[in-house]
Amino acid sequence: MQTPTRLLEPRHLSAFHCLGGDCEDTCCDGWAITVDKPAYERYQQCPDPAWRASFDKLVTIQATGATDHNYARIALSSSTCPFLAEGWCSIHKQLGESYLPVTCARFPRVWNVVDGVLEKSLDLGCPEAARVALLDPESMTFQQADWDPREFSTLRVSAIDSSRGAGLEKPYRHFAVVRAFVVKLLQNRAHPLWKRLAILGLFCDKLQEMAAGGDEQGVPQMIQAYEEAVSAGLFDETLSQLPARTALQLETVVELIVARITSDFTNRQFLASYKEFMDGLGWGADSSMEQIDSRYREAYAQYCAPFLNRHEHILEHYLVNYVWRGLFPFGPQENTYALRDPNRQRSIHAEFQLMAVYFSMIQALLTGLAGFHKEFFGAQHVIQVIYTVTRTFEHSVAFPQRVMQTLGEKGLDNPAGVAVLLKF
Repeated sequence: MQTPTRLLEPRHLSAFHCLGGDCEDTCCDGWAITVDKPAYERYQQCPDPAWRASFDKLVTIQATGATDHNYARIALSSSTCPFLAEGWCSIHKQLGESYLPVTCARFPRVWNVVDGVLEKSLDLGCPEAARVALLDPESMTFQQADWDPREFSTLRVSAIDSSRGAGLEKPYRHFAVVRAFVVKLLQNRAHPLWKRLAILGLFCDKLQEMAAGGDEQGVPQMIQAYEEAVSAGLFDETLSQLPARTALQLETVVELIVARITSDFTNRQFLASYKEFMDGLGWGADSSMEQIDSRYREAYAQYCAPFLNRHEHILEHYLVNYVWRGLFPFGPQENTYALRDPNRQRSIHAEFQLMAVYFSMIQALLTGLAGFHKEFFGAQHVIQVIYTVTRTFEHSVAFPQRVMQTLGEKGLDNPAGVAVLLKF
């Protein structure tokens, strides 16, 4: 991994600060907590005997495969970190931030290294990070910032080195121009957001096809052709002919949600949002799918779409942040995340499918919440859905494979099929 020479971050990042005990949720519940070796050694050398005894009891070295990055674990009390007290980390409060493992100290900040540049962003699984990143109506921009290279650590970092060329049928040497095109497309407000995503799906399939066929040299020309086609509206007729199959959209989203929440611990705030979604659509044992779909379309048209049309930047920012944070559409060449999704060899096509499913889930949940809250539906509900979906689904190691399986079974594992999940 290259040592960074400069720092790049979104304009909003400097405005973020942890709310601690004032936060409406906690990042100390529901997630496994890995401890890096330097933090473990600090615990062993802690001068306070009571704290040292707690560390000895609650922090255990990994039985197998321990590394400097993933050296030990904190034993959870049910689903909660045992050091959580009154909504705030007692280690942080009493011993200071220097005693936190990197996993805790850095969240929700995300570090990527791309061609020697440290790129910071925010994980939207934190509600305050979601507010900071999503509520600014201006387009998300990225800027150089001051930093001290001595603060850099390879712990919890993903990386791309484009000089290493292609790999896994992905044209990494063209990563910079590909990502620039993706961000430009997603921020093109001349088109509705679902259409931008549908075009992106076509682009990702073409990109994968060219890389698999050994035509990497043609990538810049292909990008230029897509830019010209978008400007000329050449996709409009094709996309307008795609049917709006909202019943299938709703069935797919709910099937994926149920599979996830019945298989593992689920964030309590997400479950509260899911209940409001179901209630907002009047989803009961006696309701037919036709009735539910009718209420779904009505809630979208009457309450959800008017709000999102006035605040389209929120979901746009979600997508741009997703691209930046996850090194979309390629994914990292390497990472040092102990619990990172091990299946990082997903194709470009699959990376897009996953993004589209997350977006579709958010859009569907927002529609149900809009039906529940009606004229009181607002930004606070959007933030709650986005941060809880991020926690519940984007942080699930098993969920991506479930998405691929479900889309394949329903015949939706292609750009036209994925567009079914996007269009109302």
